[in-house]
Amino acid sequence: MSPKQWKPEDVSRLASGFWASAALHAAVRTGLAARLAQEGPATADELASSLGLDLRATRMLLIGMRALELAVKQGDAYALAPGLETLLDPDAPHSLSNMVLHMSDLMPVWAQLTGSVRSGKPVEMTEKKDPNGEPAGRAHFYRAMRDIARQQAKGTAARLGLASGQSLLDLAGGPGVYGLTFADETPGLSATVFDLPGAQPYFQEEAARHARGGEVRFIAGDYQKNDLGGPYEVVWLSQVLHGEGPEECRRLVAKAASALKTGGALWVQEFVVDTEEPKHPWPALFSLNMLVNTEDGQGYTAADICGFMEQAGLTGCSYEGPTREGSPASLVRGFKP
Repeated sequence: MSPKQWKPEDVSRLASGFWASAALHAAVRTGLAARLAQEGPATADELASSLGLDLRATRMLLIGMRALELAVKQGDAYALAPGLETLLDPDAPHSLSNMVLHMSDLMPVWAQLTGSVRSGKPVEMTEKKDPNGEPAGRAHFYRAMRDIARQQAKGTAARLGLASGQSLLDLAGGPGVYGLTFADETPGLSATVFDLPGAQPYFQEEAARHARGGEVRFIAGDYQKNDLGGPYEVVWLSQVLHGEGPEECRRLVAKAASALKTGGALWVQEFVVDTEEPKHPWPALFSLNMLVNTEDGQGYTAADICGFMEQAGLTGCSYEGPTREGSPASLVRGFKP
């Protein structure tokens, strides 16, 4: 693959790319996107009045949204562009509103990436609390993970070869979208979701949407300290390793392996970094997200993940490619001999 020949406009577009992101964030944070998604076209005056926004600024945001093809104009009114009605409706099953809010929460941290590159340390931010006394952004985080998982989970049970009678652990599964979806798609599968107690309300919220939600068990615990239960035929470890340094990854994979039955499979889903021929920029950028947000986290290559598995005594480790076609997330699998 020949390297990209950069032009001045390419550099300018990349340098100012956050402008477009910030416009989308503002449309969601102000409620403007949800209002258009749920109630249809509206004028700037109507939106400013109903949402308590400045009229001049609302007009400017709508013009920006139209320029970004996020909105279309119908006379004096604006509507969301086709497809966004469900993606930006916070109540829609496949909404990405919380993912947008989570990315908005990350902007002040990413603005200090330069300092993290110099120091190798995460960005220090004053912890803020939401009206419920929880860390600000926690609800956005859990629901963003839910929204993203909903895009990925459907059909993945067949990809993993799950079958009736098997037991599965969704380790550090948060809202449990994968475990719940796998149970829905695999009659007779016994699924358990393990995560911190703070994830349980979001799991219960998600379980209410699933046909077999009442059958999937939630274990509240800390994977660094508590027993995982089992043994299981399958352990699913999705988007967890990147938050830890290599040593903790080794310990976690070893603990997951110890929870497997003989012949069982550990499936890891990660934004797998390709240092030679990257197919998608997201894994490399996500690794930088771990730099600014965690002490030791980073993106890992397939070879790194297989190394963790082999050190845990697993065999037959293989890179299985993207979870879904075009997805930046990929699968790595190993077996317990």
